Amino acid sequence: MNRFSKNIDIYIIILLLNFFCICSFIYFNLGKNIMLNFIMLGLLFTVTIVAYFRGIVEGFLFSAMIIFFYVTYIIYNNIIYRNPIELITYIWMVDIPLSAFISGKLSENINLIQNINAKLQKEYRDLITIDRTTGLSNLKGFYMDLDREMSKAKRHKLSLSLMIVKIQYYDELKVILGEKRMEEILKVISNVITLAIRGEDISYKLDKDILAVLMPSTNIQGAEVVKGRIKESISEENLKIKQEDKNVNLDIKIGIVEYENTIKEAFEFKELAEKELEYDV
Repeated sequence: MNRFSKNIDIYIIILLLNFFCICSFIYFNLGKNIMLNFIMLGLLFTVTIVAYFRGIVEGFLFSAMIIFFYVTYIIYNNIIYRNPIELITYIWMVDIPLSAFISGKLSENINLIQNINAKLQKEYRDLITIDRTTGLSNLKGFYMDLDREMSKAKRHKLSLSLMIVKIQYYDELKVILGEKRMEEILKVISNVITLAIRGEDISYKLDKDILAVLMPSTNIQGAEVVKGRIKESISEENLKIKQEDKNVNLDIKIGIVEYENTIKEAFEFKELAEKELEYDV
C-alpha cells in the first residue's frame, strides 16, 4: 500500500507540474492564437477528467480525437492561410495524451488502494465477534463457541443447555420508539441476561431481536431457573419502560434445549431451541 501511496503522490506532483508549465507557456505567449490555446487548455482539463473517471484507454481515445481535429485545423490554416506551425502545436500534441496517461495512472493507483481498503475492512468485519450495540458476542462467535461446547459435552458426557431469547414485536417497537431507544432497550435486556447467568455462561446477540445464552455444565432444570430469573427481571424493567413510554409493553419469549448425543450439529441445536419459543406463553 505504501508503494501505491508514493505512486499517487508522484502522479499528483507530475500532473500539477504539467498544468503549471502549460499555463505558464500560454501566459507568456498571450498574443499568439490566444482563443485557440484557451480552448485547448479547456480540452486538456476535460481529457484529464475523462481519463481519471473512465480510465487510460478512454482518455487516449478522447485525446486522439482532439488531436486529430486540432492538427487538421492547424494544417488547414498552414496550407490555406500560410500560418506557420508554432511550438505550442507540438506541445499540445504531446501534452494532451501525456495528461491522459498521468491522470489514468493516478486513478488506477487510487482505485487499487480503495480495493485494498475495502478488502481489509471486510476481513476486519469477518474477524469481529462482538456486537457493537450490546457488547455481546455475535452470531460468528456463537457458532464457534457452540461447536466447541458440543464437542466437549459429547466427549466428557457433560450437560449443556442452550437458551434462545426473542424480543416480541421488535419491528413494531422500533417504529414506535425509534432506533436509538430500541438500542437502549437491547442494552437493558442484555444486562438483565448477563446478571442472571453465571460467569462461565456466555450470552450472544444473534439477530436484531434474538439473543442467546450458552450454558455449559447446566441441565434443563438449571436452565429453567435462569429463565425464571430473566423473566422476572424483564417484568421489572417493563414497569420502568411503561413509566416512560406508556403505550409500550416489552415482552420476550424464551426457548431452552438441553444437548443430547442425537443432535449432530450446531445449526440443529439452535433450531431446536428456536422451536421451543413456540411453547413459551
